[in-house]
Amino acid sequence: MRSYGQYCPVARAAEVLGDRWTVLIVRELTFGVDRFNELQRCLPGISRSVLAERLRHLERLGLIERTEHLTAPHVTYSLTPAGQDLRPVLRSLGEWAARWAFGDPDPRELDPDLLMRWISRHVAAADLPARRVVLEFQVTARRPRRYWLLLESAEVSLCLRDPGFDTDVTVTAEVGALYDVYLGRRTLRAVMRDDLVTLTGPLPLVRAFPQWFTWSDFAPTIAAAGRAVGRGA
Repeated sequence: MRSYGQYCPVARAAEVLGDRWTVLIVRELTFGVDRFNELQRCLPGISRSVLAERLRHLERLGLIERTEHLTAPHVTYSLTPAGQDLRPVLRSLGEWAARWAFGDPDPRELDPDLLMRWISRHVAAADLPARRVVLEFQVTARRPRRYWLLLESAEVSLCLRDPGFDTDVTVTAEVGALYDVYLGRRTLRAVMRDDLVTLTGPLPLVRAFPQWFTWSDFAPTIAAAGRAVGRGA
């Protein structure tokens, strides 16, 4: 990005983070996504050349470090202390947008692959059963998709193919409704009441399901903003 020519911290921050994709790359790194190909999968629409350029930019500025592994043919990326300091910055940006700039989605924004990645990052490990739990998500979207979440203690695995284990709970969901639940726009109970999401499996596990996920960090703010709009109407 070209310099704004202003000796100002806000201008300097915009120069560091203002290029398209840069903030989202940092977002993914904060969640531990550390390989080039995985970063690209988590950022659909970014080209390999742009991703490589943005990573070099962040490395030059000392926000990330690149590590070449001698024992395996791959490179990993991680946030430096300066990069880690961006966590509360991203949180504040997201909170502001959730409160003031987060309306209804464009249907093209509803990506079930991304949504399932995000859901897998927000598992309440302390509330899981002592044994492994297998969840199958059948998501209705422009192209229906199936996913499996393997939940076992603090380890969570997202599978795009049947892992071969018996399914404990099957979640059938319309993609928009699942986004609404994840983002706090509607409650799980509300979308289930409208038959947009259904849970199938043993009753104790179905009842426990809502406690297994913390949903988006921004869900409380989005829910509060929605209630405020409703009161204003």
